[in-house]
Amino acid sequence: MSKEGLAALRARVHADEDLAQRLSRIAPELFDGEIVRLAAEMGCDVAEDDLRAAAAQARQAWALRWIR
Repeated sequence: MSKEGLAALRARVHADEDLAQRLSRIAPELFDGEIVRLAAEMGCDVAEDDLRAAAAQARQAWALRWIR
C-alpha cells in the first residue's frame, strides 16, 4: 500500500503549491518523519522506508542524468 500512498501524496503536493512550499521549509533532519505524519493526516499510507527508497532513487537519477 505504501507505494500507492506515496504516489497519492506526490500528486497532492504537485497540485498544491502552498503545500509544496510548506514541505520545502522542513528541516532535512525532520523531513522523513514530517512527511510520514503529514501523509497520514491526508489519508495516504506512506512508510518511511518507501520514502527513503524513493529519495535515494531520485538522487541516483539526478546524479546520472548526464551519463548516457
